[in-house]
Amino acid sequence: MSAVAPNLILSRHTVFASSDYWMDAKYPCPHNPNQMGKDFHVEKLADEFGQYVLYLKCESCLHERRTTPHLLANLCGWDAKLNDVARRLRCSICGQKKCTARAVPMTTPRGYKSH
Repeated sequence: MSAVAPNLILSRHTVFASSDYWMDAKYPCPHNPNQMGKDFHVEKLADEFGQYVLYLKCESCLHERRTTPHLLANLCGWDAKLNDVARRLRCSICGQKKCTARAVPMTTPRGYKSH
């Protein structure tokens, strides 16, 4: 390799970048997507104040549907556990009761301003 300036790092990336480049940060950075949302955990429908999206997937036919916890809370109540609710659901395609639920935090659309 040729001589490299001391403020540039050579890593597994294909491009030379300065060591303060935000994607190469070795410390928790607010812009690093791997560090965002680590404290997001849903066990009951009422967790996270219902501000998330549920992805329901049938394990037998792999059919997937997106829903909100508000719909399921009307049927089961807000104190119902997510695993218990998923166990009760039946697939609309194959009719099997092999459903899994995955909670994903809501993201705001690009350009959204709260004020």
